Amino acid sequence: MAEEEETREVLFPDWQGPDKTGLTIEQSSGGEIFVKEVKGESPAARSGKVHEGDQIVGATVYFDNMSPEETAELLKTLNRHKVGLKLQNKGDKSPGYSPLSTPCRSPLGTLTWEGKTRFGGSSPDIVLVSKE
Repeated sequence: MAEEEETREVLFPDWQGPDKTGLTIEQSSGGEIFVKEVKGESPAARSGKVHEGDQIVGATVYFDNMSPEETAELLKTLNRHKVGLKLQNKGDKSPGYSPLSTPCRSPLGTLTWEGKTRFGGSSPDIVLVSKE
C-alpha cells in the first residue's frame, strides 16, 4: 500500500489563472481536480513544488490586491464549503457594531476565540470555532 504524501502549499503571489501560471488542470470522473501538465519555464515549474498528477485539495486566496466588491462576491459564492477565515481586528467598522456586544451568535452556535494554535503558543490569527 502506497504511503500518502503530506499536503503542501505553494504560494503564487501574482496568480492570473492556471494558464498564465503554467498549469493545465483537469477534473476526474470522480470530481477530484488534478494537475494534468506543468509547462516548462512557468512560475509553477520554477517553484519546483508542483508536479503532474498532483491533486489540488484546497486553495488559499489572499485579498491583498482584490477590490472589496471582488472579495464580497467571492465569499458569497462559497456556499456549503469548508472555509477558514483569517481575521484581524483593526477597530470594527461593520454596520451595527457595538463594543458592548458579547459572543457572536450564528446558526451554528456561539463562535468564540481560541488563543492557541495547534502548534502551541499564541497567534495573532483568530480562529472561530462553533461550540455546540
